[in-house]
Amino acid sequence: MQITVASGKGGVGKSSISASLSYLFSRTFKLVAVDADADTPNLEILLGVEEWEGKEPLPGERVAVIDTEKCTGCGVCAENCPYECIYPENGYFRVNGVLCEGCNVCSIVCPEDGVISFKPAVPGYVKFGKTCFGFPLFTGELLPGRPNSGKLVFKAKQMAREVPSDITVVDAAAGIGCSVIASVNGSDLVLIVVEPTKASLSDAERLLKLVEHFNLRAVAVVNKFDINREFSLEVERVLKNRGVETIGFIPYDRSVVDAVVSGRPPVEVYPDSPFSAALREVAERLKEFL
Repeated sequence: MQITVASGKGGVGKSSISASLSYLFSRTFKLVAVDADADTPNLEILLGVEEWEGKEPLPGERVAVIDTEKCTGCGVCAENCPYECIYPENGYFRVNGVLCEGCNVCSIVCPEDGVISFKPAVPGYVKFGKTCFGFPLFTGELLPGRPNSGKLVFKAKQMAREVPSDITVVDAAAGIGCSVIASVNGSDLVLIVVEPTKASLSDAERLLKLVEHFNLRAVAVVNKFDINREFSLEVERVLKNRGVETIGFIPYDRSVVDAVVSGRPPVEVYPDSPFSAALREVAERLKEFL
């Protein structure tokens, strides 16, 4: 079963909840975790991955290369480049490989034959290793300026599926971009984390459009609900009208901050805290969907 923890908005406690659920489920089930935030992966910090066991590149990308010996310096390629990655240098033109996405426009508009070619480029890697709790973690790591975070997430999930498990917990990135689409696609259940603010609710509703597009089942938790109890009830009402059940209200808890600073899941470091008690109830509710 794949449970994807998503939020729409960043900073709502999604990774703390993902790490805590992974820890709790791993005590009963065979578990695999996936950090699907290819731009800024950090779940390995909370799950104690000290050394990566493997690292596989994502193949298939390319960037343009201009042969300066054949280039006439006309600049047509630079004028038509949609990514503005071609620049003049010493009377010729060169390609900024970080910005280039290999779209082929430059080679099409170039009036000279054989000036522009393409070389392979690696947009990122999928890394995997054991957490300090014994279960494996897979994560995508996108290199600066490279495209295809969604493909990285897809490959990370594909590799995770090869490991025998009962539950796969996927920690999605914030937003509704390519990596989030790759995260939720194929999920048995999407757990939407919302905080009691208008911004978080608005982004959660945007995420719901994505979930509904893929016809996925979703439930929600309201994190830090007690900082605005009245609006927490409004969040529950809005989500209920969209067919999403709120299965937990998690209180604001200073121990979560302390646990994250120490680089551990809050439910492990402070098992008797209000946050941990609420998370255990959420985990029990999620077991009902197994």
